[in-house]
Parts: sequence; C-alpha cells; structure tokens
Amino acid sequence: MASCKLPNCPVAKDGRCLEGRKADCPNLLPDAPSTVAPAASPETPRTVRTLETEKLYSGLPLEITEAREFTRKARAVVVALAGMKESGKTSLLARLHQQFQAGPVGGYDFAGSRTLPRFEELNWLATIESGVNSPKMERSSRQFDNSFLHFTVRKQKGETAPIDVLLNDISGETFPEAIAAESVCEQLLGLRRADHLAVLVDGESISNRNLRHDHCAKVKNFIQRVLQTGQIGKQTVLHLVISKLDALTKAGQQAESTAAVKKLEADFRLLFEKQVATIHYWQLAARPLDGSMPTEEIIAKLFATWVESTYRHTNFSTNSHITRSPARDFCRFGEQSTAS
Repeated sequence: MASCKLPNCPVAKDGRCLEGRKADCPNLLPDAPSTVAPAASPETPRTVRTLETEKLYSGLPLEITEAREFTRKARAVVVALAGMKESGKTSLLARLHQQFQAGPVGGYDFAGSRTLPRFEELNWLATIESGVNSPKMERSSRQFDNSFLHFTVRKQKGETAPIDVLLNDISGETFPEAIAAESVCEQLLGLRRADHLAVLVDGESISNRNLRHDHCAKVKNFIQRVLQTGQIGKQTVLHLVISKLDALTKAGQQAESTAAVKKLEADFRLLFEKQVATIHYWQLAARPLDGSMPTEEIIAKLFATWVESTYRHTNFSTNSHITRSPARDFCRFGEQSTAS
C-alpha cells in the first residue's frame, strides 16, 4: 500500500488521504518493490521417453558368432565352396544373387538376406555401370575364409517355415595352403560345420593340357586333406562342380576335355564315395562370356539340392512299443530287461 510524506497521514493504514486527495496527491510515495518471491507453481512431472533402438547390420559377410544365431534357432543349411583361384566360386555366388532378383530359384522364393550389400559388391564389376570393358569378378579374400554370405528362402508351395542358407566361400589362395599344411586346413572352421562341400574345378584349366594334371591333382589332394583332418565325413554331401563349361567345350578340344572330366569323376567315386554321405556331379557356366550357354536351370537345381538335402540332421526313430510312464529312466531299465 502507498505511504505519505506527511507524518500524520493515515493513508498507509486505511487508504484515506489526510488532505482528502486521491492518487494525484503530490505527497504520496510509490509502493516499495516486494521482496517476497512469488509462490512457485507445482512442477509438471516429466514424462521419460524410452527410445526404441533397432540393430542395424553392416551387410558384410557374417562372422562365425553371427552365423550361430541361425544354426542355433533352427536347422540352417551351411554350404562351403572351395577351389583354386579363378575357378568360378565368386561367379556362382553372384549368379545366384542375380537369379533371385529375377524370381524364384529352384522352387524357392527369396525371403531376406543379412548380406545383400556384399552380394551387390560381388556383382559390381559385372555391370555396365562399373565402367569396365568386359565383365569381371572380385577375387575371394582370405579374410572371409571363416565368414558366411546369407540367404533366407521359402518354399513356393505350401505353408513351410523359412530356411536360412549360409554360404562359406574359401579363398583360392587358401586352397593350396590347406593342402600343404594340416594346421591351415584345421583353421577352416566353417568347413567343419558344412552340410555341403562344393569343390569347383576350372573347366578352362582342364581344357589346357599343360594345366590339367596339376589342377585335378590339387582338387583330389584337397579332399583327401579335409577328410584326414576330419573337416568333412559321412555327414557331408560332396559336390564336384566343373565350371566354365563354355571354355571346356571349345571346338577341337571337346573330346579330350570330356574324357578328362569323366576320369576325374571316376577318381572321385573310387577315392571318396565311401567316405562321404554322397557325391553329386555338376557342369555349368555361371558367367559365359559369349552368352550362348544359359545355365540358370542347372544352377537352380544345384541350389535346391543344397537346401533340400542334409545328412547332418537325423530324425531319430522312437520305440513306440515301450509304454510311456512318468517313471525315471533308471526305473525303466528293469522293464526292458524283463521284457527281453
């Protein structure tokens, strides 16, 4: 409330001016600024928002720990590809990717992939956009010897669960080193888990008399080495894949090259047929240079064989004649002995 200069003015008490004036009285003093802080308004409780995060994948080949995410949750098919340098492994993987872009492959629809960027990298030098004069393929790097490319596929017909396919591409530089040193071979951990081992043989080398013997010998030596180390065995489906079929069937060399292929297949049957689950024989040209040899159908059959056959996962038969009871297994030994 306002106060007054005059000592007897009651304006500060009841608001009445001694001289009967109002707010325009020259003796009035202005109100002193209040020193009392205004009452604080109650704070509105803050809403704490939890940010939802989603794991993003690099698109690079999967490491072994990442691949185990698939092999642990369901039956995943693991396929190892091996062969000398320039044998056509990368071309085959790139061609699979291309065929899935056009539609189903071997009766299976594409249902996802963790490594699509890597598949795109494999195909880059085979595209016009890359600027190369002729299609090329990136060589497999030994840093990916124990890593996997990934597909998820689903059967076209019927309500079936999706199937994960893990593709292990062993570098051509590692191939002869694994033959020479058992320690190198034992480091191929992806091969030890493989349902299928596809060994690619360069058809161009078979058609060359100077290279044929050494190339075929190294392929057989590699299989003998991985059998010796226990990397493959009775649970492994072995595939002998003759690649670059267009180079193998050149005019004037076809008869000799065909005889060399038949001999190699006969050697595989003699040496390895009893040591693995089964052997399949394929001839294909994943990237024919002249485009005159379509091989989509044979690649689709090869892929379907990978997905549909395995000897690693066995369905154990049950003894249906034994009466089931909540008794512990220790108690049931007596039942079996008396029944016999």
